Formats: sequence, structure tokens, C-alpha cells
Amino acid sequence: MKYSNEVKVGVTIVLAAIIFVLGVRYFEDLPLFKSTYSLRAEFENAGGLIAGNAVRTAGVTVGSVDGVKINPETGMVTVRFHVDDDIPVTEGTYAKIGGFDALGVVRMDLVLGPPTAPPIPEGGFVRGEPTSDMIGDLSSRAPELITRVDSVLAGLDIVLSETEGMLARPESDLRVTLANMRSSTEALESLLRGERDRIGSILANVDSVSSNVDRLTSGENAEQIEELFTSLNATLDTLDANLQGLGQTTESLNTLLAKLNDGDGTMARLINDDSMYLKLDSTLTGLNALMTDFRANPGRYMKELRLVDLF
Repeated sequence: MKYSNEVKVGVTIVLAAIIFVLGVRYFEDLPLFKSTYSLRAEFENAGGLIAGNAVRTAGVTVGSVDGVKINPETGMVTVRFHVDDDIPVTEGTYAKIGGFDALGVVRMDLVLGPPTAPPIPEGGFVRGEPTSDMIGDLSSRAPELITRVDSVLAGLDIVLSETEGMLARPESDLRVTLANMRSSTEALESLLRGERDRIGSILANVDSVSSNVDRLTSGENAEQIEELFTSLNATLDTLDANLQGLGQTTESLNTLLAKLNDGDGTMARLINDDSMYLKLDSTLTGLNALMTDFRANPGRYMKELRLVDLF
């Protein structure tokens, strides 16, 4: 029985120690079953950052802030934080504070350096980027913003007053326009209600036509249409070649006509030179007279032919 009590006491002490360690890690916002390492960063302004705020990398929480205090020697804010062991915080990493203090969502973001750079040792410093004071910026611009908002509201009040006055007058253009719009809307609604069956029939016909087109362009019909387009393309190519040949023929004919007009060549001179025509006409007239005389007196020419044969 005595041995059993000692075992119980030992087990109780071990469990208490485990619970104590886990409780400390929990209240310090440390992972219960994962090792971490601590780092530091310095800022000119903490921006509302407090212990327990999250430390994030690429939007993922990888640690938390352990403490925030001012360094009296430099006036800078030193932030102690821890991150998980599997996060490679290397040289070139920098930290910046983001979020909105008024909503209690302040956090510290880590932008990791190159993976091949040397790691920052535990307790080392991470470069802190300057933090913008959103509340301060808004406070400095508050008078200007209030003035502009007041001006906009005053203008809006004038517009609303004028609109109310226009609507109050029966003869106002705005009221007439609204009445016309209402009348047009009612007419359109009445038309759609009366033509509902016809519109349904039209839509059914459109659907039928679409189905017919689908059937026409599918299966064997699709192959026939493809062959038709192939034949049409070949015909168009042949027509294009014929048109090119016709163009070349037209160019040659234009060249020939230009030469005829310019008097270049025998044919052109015959067409354009009257003397050539007269000479040809005279020759043909003489030849015609000779043929007439030959028919009238063939003996004369036969005698001459025998004389030629004799020689």
C-alpha cells in the first residue's frame, strides 16, 4: 500500500509539471508541442502593437509578440517575438507593423529574405520598416475632410430642395417626365401582357430554328457542308486565277491600243496615216483595173506569158 501511494504522488507531480509547462506556453501564446526561437525588431512607432499580437508571414500566423518596450538610450521601440522553428528567417528579412489599432487587429508582418542567405541567430535583430500612423494621418487631414464633406452635404441639400420644389409644381418638366415614364412603362407592360403568347411562340420558333441548324451542321450533313465549302473555295481560287489572266489580257490589249494610238508599227500607221491609206487604195485600184483588163483581153497577157516562157 505504501508503494502504491508513492507511485500516485510521483504521477501527480509529473502531471502537474506537464500541465504547468503547457499552461505557461499557452498563456505566453507559444505552440504547445512545437519548438520556437526568439528574435527582436526595432521600430520608431509601435503603432498599438502589444504582447500577444500575431506575427504573420504571407498572411499565415507563424508566431506571436512576446513583449514591447521602449529603449531609453535610443528612443526606439524594441519588439521581442518568437516564430516557429520551421520558418527560415534569413538575412534580408524585415518586419513591419500593420492593421488598425482602433479595431484591435494590429499585427507584425515578416517579409522573409532570400532562402539561400545566412539565417539570423536566435535573439538577433530583424530590420524594422517605418510604420505609418493611420490615425495620425486621418487626424491631420480631418479639418480638410470635414470641410469637403460639409460642402458636399450643402450642395446635396440644395439639389434636394430644388427637386422637391420641381415635384411640387404640376407643370414642372421633371414631373411631366416622370409621368411620361410611368405611362410608357404601363404601356410596355400592357403590350407584353397582351403579346405574351406571341412572344412565347416566337421564342419557340427561335428554339426550333436553332435545333434545325444544330442538326444541319452535325453528322453527315456537317461532312457535306464541309465538302461544299471546300468545293466553293476551289471554285473561288479558279475564278481568282481567271480574273488574274483576264487582267493580264486587258493589260496586253491596252498596250496594243496605246501603240496603235501612238502610230507605232505598220498597222498603226495604216490607221493613223492618211497617206498610207491613199497609197494602199491607189494600189488596190490599179490592181482592180489590171484584173478587169486581164478579163477583157486575156490574149494580150497570154502572149506576154509565152514570151516569158521563151526566155
